[in-house]
Amino acid sequence: MEQNIPKRLNKLDFALLMVLALSVLGFWLAHAGHAGVDKIIEGRNKVGIDVYIAGLKTEDLDIFKVGDKSSITIRNQPVQPPMTISKVEHSPKQTAFLTPDGKKVVCFDDPTCPISHDYLVTVVDEAERTADGYVVRGNKIKLGNQIELEGFKYRVQGLVVDIKPVP
Repeated sequence: MEQNIPKRLNKLDFALLMVLALSVLGFWLAHAGHAGVDKIIEGRNKVGIDVYIAGLKTEDLDIFKVGDKSSITIRNQPVQPPMTISKVEHSPKQTAFLTPDGKKVVCFDDPTCPISHDYLVTVVDEAERTADGYVVRGNKIKLGNQIELEGFKYRVQGLVVDIKPVP
């Protein structure tokens, strides 16, 4: 006796077929040049990344030293090996006040926190240049990226304010 058992597609088989179909589609899109994994590297440059650190409260004004190594973290991903600090600028935190006539703005050192300072730290590293920016060790670097610098005595957050090729 032969029974006619209807063949149905169960959930596991359907999920397997969907994964297979999406994999083939992804491979086809990447091969056709429509995916983000095929960025063409136009060259390698040594780049300087300017990081602005606002309102760092410290009494040690020489916390960042030119020539020292500083580890960086981009989007919670540590970037190894550490980068070299090539330039440091520092200024006391400024506060803006209006003149008595209300027509001009003047800036003075912030009297509420005399140990607060702004830093502009430049770190240097090799980067790959693509059509839409620089990529440092697999991390795309753009203006406005939050970046974390870490050394022996510090771990601070700042913003990328400039990226420029270094000769």
